[in-house]
Amino acid sequence: MSTDPIDDPWAPVTVTAAPTYEQELNAAGYGDTQRQRYIEESGQDPEYAESMWDEMVIPAAEASGEIPARPVEPVSPAVQAQWAARQQAMRTYWEQNPVEHGGYDPLSNTNEPGAEDRFNGVVDQLSTQILQDIGPALTESIEQAGTWGDHTVDELYSRRPAAQDDEPEIEI
Repeated sequence: MSTDPIDDPWAPVTVTAAPTYEQELNAAGYGDTQRQRYIEESGQDPEYAESMWDEMVIPAAEASGEIPARPVEPVSPAVQAQWAARQQAMRTYWEQNPVEHGGYDPLSNTNEPGAEDRFNGVVDQLSTQILQDIGPALTESIEQAGTWGDHTVDELYSRRPAAQDDEPEIEI
């Protein structure tokens, strides 16, 4: 019998773990040390330099193939349904309260006091209502399609049977 470790079923096996995303960034020159050096040597406001690194340098390196794309954890259809409901609630808020007419503007520092709290309250209430109305159908739709689009909530609402009013319709 051979003493070759491949032929020996009892020979110890060394398994090398795949490099982590952070290790790959370091090896390519885009790790935490390089990020900090960029921020310090840029001569820009540190917050701006951080933003440039995170939103411009890293995505450009990913796009060019210098570094791998960031790993993304899969998101459940139920969580995606919550996001879709919140997106629809925000769209509804801004349709009813355009920024030009005093609606909350998240990019402005000149909102009236309490505007953000009112916005969040309305959006929370609307998204909760959407999930109560079509949450299971929305989750199922996302599960089947693998994603959701801008009009998924509208499409599901249009398929719902109309709610029966307690009052009879009055013809004039």
